[in-house]
Amino acid sequence: GRAPRTLTFAETDRAIAALAARLNALGLATGTVIGLQLANTVESVVALLGVLRAGMVAAPLPLLWRRQDTVAALGRTGAKAIICAPATADAAMQSAAELFPIRYVCGFGQGLPDGVVPLDDIFAPAAATMQPSPRTGTAGERMALVSFDVTAGGIVPVVRSHRDIVTAGLDVARATGLSTDINLLCALVPGTFAPVALGIVPWLLNGGT
Repeated sequence: GRAPRTLTFAETDRAIAALAARLNALGLATGTVIGLQLANTVESVVALLGVLRAGMVAAPLPLLWRRQDTVAALGRTGAKAIICAPATADAAMQSAAELFPIRYVCGFGQGLPDGVVPLDDIFAPAAATMQPSPRTGTAGERMALVSFDVTAGGIVPVVRSHRDIVTAGLDVARATGLSTDINLLCALVPGTFAPVALGIVPWLLNGGT
């Protein structure tokens, strides 16, 4: 619903840190699961990495899931917040109304419904930022992302560690022989584990666009 957004790595890092600071300011604790229901946009990448920067756990949701699917998935993870866009904001609010643990619905874009916490200002140069939260234990084994399998018995959460995510991206980068400073087009909406492994991690590993 607006012109494409282009960010440098420095601007991206600042926006990620600003989102992490915003989630922290809302009182969401380290290890909290955050549902993400966003399109294939700059905001979706910043949201995923901002959740991780805050020491929280990202739960990407397919963009076209019905409300009952979203409720079933987030209900099994104990998610405390949802980050959405105008196109998914009404459904996110309805899902939150059915899930007692959901404390906040946050959103990017214009025309968000009342009650949605706006996030567009994290892209402002003056936005407050934060450094990664210190956490105990082995860094690679910390829970980082929850994806979902749809089985005959219903929607099943699948926990991924930081090591799982990096390993998947390394496998893709090595198998394809991706060089550094590439322009990488990922046509998959980042609502599952596959786009993270196929697009976001190889992009970060290679330092491209």
